[in-house]
Amino acid sequence: MNRHHKLLQTEEIYTELIDSIKSAVKGIQEQVTPIKQFLGDRRKEIIKLSRTEKWMDDSLEFVQLFYDNTFKELMSIERICEECLVRLNTNLLTAIKGRAQPPSYLSPKEMGKVYKMCRDAFNETKENELSCLCTWENKPTWDLDDTQDILIKPKEMALTEFDEYDLKFIQEIVYLRTRMFSLPKKRIDVKSGHDIIRDTVNGKQRASIRLSLKTADFLQLLKQREVQRGFSYEDELSKLKSLTFVDGKFKTNDTWLKILDAQGVLYGSLWHLALRPQIEKILTKRLVPILRLNPRATFDFFAKITNFASFVLSRTDLITLLKHEKDAIWLKSWKNQFMAIDGKHVAATVIQAFWRGYWLRRKKWLSECLYIAASLMWFFWISLKAKKEMHRRYLRKMLVSLQTTRDLTLKLSNEFDSITRQPHVVLHLPSIGHPRHLRQVFNPKMFTIYQNITILRICFVRNPNAEVIYILPVKPTEDLLTMYSDFIESISPDEGVAKRITFIALSQADCFKNLPLNVSRILHCSQESLNEIEMKIAGKSAYFLPYIVDECDMRLAGALNVPLLSPDMEMQRKFLNASNMSEMINSFGLSQPPYKSNITDYETLCSSLSELMVLHTEISMWLIKLNYGTTSKQSGIFLINHISVPFMPMLRREREKHGDYWMEQPSLRAEFLQKMREHIPKIIPNVIRLSKMYSTWAMFYAHMQKFGCLLQAVPPEKNPKTIMVSFFVPGKATKKKPKWLGTADKINLEATHSTTIYMLPQTSLDIDKIKPTVNKFARGMQDKGYFGYLAVDCYCYLRKQEEILMVLLLNVFPYYSYCQNYIDWMEFAIGGRYNDRDDEFTIDTSIVPDVEKRKSPFLYTEKPPQWNNTAERYAIAITQLHHSKFPAYRWPTLKNLFEECDIAYDRKRRQGCSIILHDGEIRNFGKMVAVSPSMTATLTMMHKNLTKLHRILKKSKTKSETNLPTLIDFFLKLSLDYRNLATDKCLSHS
Repeated sequence: MNRHHKLLQTEEIYTELIDSIKSAVKGIQEQVTPIKQFLGDRRKEIIKLSRTEKWMDDSLEFVQLFYDNTFKELMSIERICEECLVRLNTNLLTAIKGRAQPPSYLSPKEMGKVYKMCRDAFNETKENELSCLCTWENKPTWDLDDTQDILIKPKEMALTEFDEYDLKFIQEIVYLRTRMFSLPKKRIDVKSGHDIIRDTVNGKQRASIRLSLKTADFLQLLKQREVQRGFSYEDELSKLKSLTFVDGKFKTNDTWLKILDAQGVLYGSLWHLALRPQIEKILTKRLVPILRLNPRATFDFFAKITNFASFVLSRTDLITLLKHEKDAIWLKSWKNQFMAIDGKHVAATVIQAFWRGYWLRRKKWLSECLYIAASLMWFFWISLKAKKEMHRRYLRKMLVSLQTTRDLTLKLSNEFDSITRQPHVVLHLPSIGHPRHLRQVFNPKMFTIYQNITILRICFVRNPNAEVIYILPVKPTEDLLTMYSDFIESISPDEGVAKRITFIALSQADCFKNLPLNVSRILHCSQESLNEIEMKIAGKSAYFLPYIVDECDMRLAGALNVPLLSPDMEMQRKFLNASNMSEMINSFGLSQPPYKSNITDYETLCSSLSELMVLHTEISMWLIKLNYGTTSKQSGIFLINHISVPFMPMLRREREKHGDYWMEQPSLRAEFLQKMREHIPKIIPNVIRLSKMYSTWAMFYAHMQKFGCLLQAVPPEKNPKTIMVSFFVPGKATKKKPKWLGTADKINLEATHSTTIYMLPQTSLDIDKIKPTVNKFARGMQDKGYFGYLAVDCYCYLRKQEEILMVLLLNVFPYYSYCQNYIDWMEFAIGGRYNDRDDEFTIDTSIVPDVEKRKSPFLYTEKPPQWNNTAERYAIAITQLHHSKFPAYRWPTLKNLFEECDIAYDRKRRQGCSIILHDGEIRNFGKMVAVSPSMTATLTMMHKNLTKLHRILKKSKTKSETNLPTLIDFFLKLSLDYRNLATDKCLSHS
């Protein structure tokens, strides 16, 4: 029985539990009276109100019935509480009186009856559960049935007596005996304070013992009678004189073996298997007749050994364990062995061992060991030298390639316009050259898909002078290439267009399929692919269009003598750094959300966040963005709520009370700042919301320490608009202005799959309102030496107090961005161009005069223009269209399924929509693009086609994962609430 069993608890604990129950019952009683008073008051008010107003009799009767029933329930609760208190007091008195009596006051007959009741209580089984009827029994292992299932059908065994080896049982029995029956057997014990009481029961004399001591004295006496003795290594080892080995064999010692196996340490097995055999081997080899070891020293030495499997005992170790130091001569020399009876034979054996070349063989063996070690050192040095030489050659070639690439890029920046007007080749290299530690958090297969998202680069073929070579990050399957071919043919069936597109696979892709390597690194190792590229561009003007540049992009450009249409690697890396870009925006005199840059440790992060939160109390969300990486995947979100910062409402009220002085007077913020600095370090690892790529805060923090981060606010505006502007920055030497390529409304819809929607061109506000800000930023970047494609997110909202449109620069993309990817598709799909003056995409047709009337914001605002009456086009792009049933279809079947849902492109009218999957293997994700003469018509078309697609895919009985319902609801709401604020001047921001 467990010594902490509830039946062994003392009366003090029992009394404390009863008191806590009584206090709870009294608390319930105290609440009943106010409730009855409250009901009575409400009843009187209702009766009074019914006299002044004309109420229906049924309503009044219902109120009276509710009052009566509730009052009866309250009375019942009050009566039950009183009964419970009375019963608890009675039980407490009875329990204390009964528990205060010693076991000896009962007669043997009554004690037998109590024992039977307790035994039945312990053997009682649960309802609908059979007892296993297991009994204590020592059973030898050889007598067990190996095939018997003892869990389902235990084997029934006869009841036997317990023997002396059942240690656990004996310990429990001894404890129970000392606990329950430690009182003296005598009837009278003057010292313990017991008295005999004689009374008459049914005419017979009966003697009983009354406990004259108090409860505390009785328990103290009980504790004094309990003497607990534990096992002591010191006491047991002191009983041993020595551990004796006679003629190399251990003389068995029961006390030593008991010490080794005490308390379940199982040193005994390790002694017999590891240490004793090695001692016996040494003593037998040295012919030691008798040797005595110190038990204490041997036990300490034995306890320090951690790995017995590889432990080797030496003679030096054995000498330290000797009982007498004089016995060490047996192990240090052969002198005593020579003086023994067989000393001549021992001496002859030793002399012959040396005479037969023992020392010579030993020196030879040591020489061979030294030769092997020297050989290993030599080969290691040769390998290290070769690696250093290879690294030196790599650096030398890298420096040459860097300079060559920079010269080629400088030449391209000066001659770019003339090259694009002549036949040339565009080498698309969709390679994300993030640092290795950032790439390692990506799944290798998903990383290749992530690089392939900009597949619409192939729309560069819209330029009749351009040939497109697209280097595939993903595996080229038949379905994938057929899908790309059908996509191009749906827009332009001309064979000359398809012939100007070439897809080149990575010949060494399978070697690195389990590593998140970017395309340029794999291409650098794929000689077959490089040879094919050289054949395609032989004798032609060409340039690379990269993504995020690293050293392999520079090496490829230098080796192939093809320039990169991008800034220099070091320059782009500087602009990719989020903290550097924030400082640069600040130097341009442009607005951005509140921020702290270049944070690399936890203490600085917590102090910076505390300062910003106290200064900008209106902010409810803060972003922790790594200096390198994508905004959606290498960032964390700190959301302020009642859990993360419980005292934030009080801080905001204090901020409102002081007004503008809050920012000017640090003393007003000092108390809250100190409180925030104490609170924030305790909660950040637990409340921060990370991307699913980071499973723990520790992973994210390791990257933050290595690369640094930017702490930036998310403005809490009700109706903000994120406008993405894409433009091309010519070389600084050309003295040409940056060219606008297109705009888009950017909507981050779904966090699960990072779904983003682009509406081209933007229609949220008058573009003239943001042109000054964007042009100033573009010119500043050009002055810094930037060359190539550039995109920027503008966070726009209307400040209500001054009625001023605020334009904040949020994110900067110093490379060929996703938005530019869709802009190039749109210009290819409509066969037109972007008009940066009016912020419109137009096709090459003349506008009917009636269109001017239709464009008026006061007339015909609700009537969408028809396709043949306008040259303007509006498009929508969805980045991550997800459905788990896409892989169940081959591309021809999937194409027919899309056409059933009207997902097709009409090249005659220059309108329609298309879906193209990201890869040919996983095929769960894709992108959808749609274009029509008006944004309202495009929104309606997207909603209608997605609804049809979802309805058809939903017919299958298998459960699927998709974001189609979310997209359908979004486009339905947007199509109903849509207003073109860019053209309807009365609705635009003023």
